[in-house]
Amino acid sequence: MRVVVCGLGQVGYRVTMLLARLGEDVTVVTLQGREEFVEAVEGFGCRIQYGDARNERNVIEAGIEHAAAIIVCTDDDLVNIEVALDARRINPRARVVVRVFDQNLARRLEETLGVHRALGMSMISAPAFAAAALGESVRGAFTIEGDSYVVGRIDLPVLEERGVDCDHLRIHSDETGEWVEVLCGQAEFSKLAGRTSVKPPSAARTMLRGILAAADPRNIGRTLVAIWRNAPIPLKGVASIIVLLALVSVFVFHFGMHLSAVDSVYFVITTVTTVGYGDITPKDAGPWLKLYGCLLMLLGSASVATLYSIVTDFVVSLKLDQMLGRARVASAAHVIVVGLGGVGYRTVNELRRLKLEVVGIDVKPDAEFRAFIDREVPFVAGDARDPETLKRAGLDQATAVLALTENDAVNLSVGLATKKLRPEARAVVRLFNAQFAEKVRVAMEIDSALSASRIAAPTFVGAALYEDALFCYIEENRFIAVRHGNEDAHPEGEGRHLLWESIHPIHGARTVRVSTRDLKPHAPLP
Repeated sequence: MRVVVCGLGQVGYRVTMLLARLGEDVTVVTLQGREEFVEAVEGFGCRIQYGDARNERNVIEAGIEHAAAIIVCTDDDLVNIEVALDARRINPRARVVVRVFDQNLARRLEETLGVHRALGMSMISAPAFAAAALGESVRGAFTIEGDSYVVGRIDLPVLEERGVDCDHLRIHSDETGEWVEVLCGQAEFSKLAGRTSVKPPSAARTMLRGILAAADPRNIGRTLVAIWRNAPIPLKGVASIIVLLALVSVFVFHFGMHLSAVDSVYFVITTVTTVGYGDITPKDAGPWLKLYGCLLMLLGSASVATLYSIVTDFVVSLKLDQMLGRARVASAAHVIVVGLGGVGYRTVNELRRLKLEVVGIDVKPDAEFRAFIDREVPFVAGDARDPETLKRAGLDQATAVLALTENDAVNLSVGLATKKLRPEARAVVRLFNAQFAEKVRVAMEIDSALSASRIAAPTFVGAALYEDALFCYIEENRFIAVRHGNEDAHPEGEGRHLLWESIHPIHGARTVRVSTRDLKPHAPLP
C-alpha cells in the first residue's frame, strides 16, 4: 500500500516509521528534516521528497496520484488543510488524514470537505496524561455515539485477589501474567482499577453544600480574617477608631442614660447603622450627652462608608487575583496541571470529565487556552519551577503534578521539584523525545514520562490504513487497532498482514473489532 506523508516533525516522523515497520510503501514530503529523522526513515527504505507540500508539483512527484492514503501532519493547521484539499482534488480515491488542532474545524472538514479523518495530537494524548495522574496505565480513549471507552492495563494479581473476572473485556495479557489489557467503558474501567466512579452531584445537592459551607463558622472566620488582611492600612486605622468609639459609646450611654448593658449595645448599633427606631432616645438627657449622640450619628455614616470600602476593596482584589492567577488554592486533594497549552488544557478538561479537582498553572496570566477551561478550576500564574508557585497551587494537598509545557527542560525541572517537595505526589512529565522520556522514567524519580507524539502517531496511521479505525496503539512490537466491529469479510488484501483479530463486545449489542499486526524490529526511536 502506497502512503504519502506530508511533514517530518515529531508526529510525521513517528507516523512514517510506523508505516515503514508495517511494511507499507512510504514517501515523505517535507521542507526539511532533522538529520537523525532523515537517516532513520531512509534507513527503512522510505523516500523523501524535499519541498513545500502546498506546491502541487512536489506532491505529484511524491506519487500522490497513485497513493492509497495521504497523511498530512505538519505543525501548521492552515498548511495541513490546504494540502489536504489539494490531495482530495488530485486523488479523490485516496483516504486523507489531516492533523488539525481545532476539533470543531476538524468535524467540518470531515462532514463537508471529504476529508476522511481530522485528528488532533493533543486530543488523542490527553486521556493518557490524565490517566497517568491516577496511576492507571490507560492507552487511550475513544467515543462511540457519545459514550466514552478506554483501553487500559490493569495488574492481574490485583484482579485475582479481588476475585474480579474480566475475561469478557480482555484484549490480551502479559505472557508473565503480570497484567491484563482490557477494553471497556470509563466507569467500568474505574471499578476494575479499584478507583470509585464519582457521580456528579445534583444541582440541589450542590446548592445545599454551598449553603452549608458558607454557614460554617470556620469559613466565616477565615473570610473575615482575609478581608481584614486585604484592607489598606489607612482603612484599617479608620475602622479601628470607629470600633473603639463604638465600644466607648456603650459605656457612655450605659452610665449617662442609665441603660442596661444590652440596651446600650442595642442603642449604639441602631444609631451607628442609622436605623434609629426611636424607642430609645437621648432627648431627656443632658446637653453633653445629646452632643455625644450627634457625634455618634456622624460616626455611623463614616462607619458604613468604611465598611463598604473594605468589602469592595476585598472583592475587587479577589477578582483581580483570580484574573492574574495569584489566588491561593483551598486545601483539598487535587491534581496540578502545569502548562495550559494545547495538551494541557485538554488534559484539564479530561480530568474534570473524570470528576477530579484540578488546579492550573501557567507562566502567563493570559494563557492561550485558559478561556476554554471550566471557570471553577483555580488558576495560578507563575513559573512552576519556583517552589512558591507550587505551594500557592496547593502542592501540600496535591495527589499528582502534570508538567505539560512545550519545554522539556521545564517539565523535567517541575517533575523533580515536585518529588523533592512532596515525594508522595505523582510526578508526570511531557517530553517530546520519547527515548529520553523512557530514560527519565527509569533513571529518575519521575513516576511517568510520556511523549504526546508517540501516543498520537498510531491513531494517525490506523486512520490511514482502516476506514473504520477508532483508536490505535503500540504494544511492544505489535500494532493494535480498535475499529468499528462487524462480522463482514475484509476488503481484498486488507487482512493479509494481520497477526490476529477478534470481535469484542463492549456494551449491549455494540461491538468493536480489534486488529493486530506485527511490526518490523527497529533501532531505538530518537
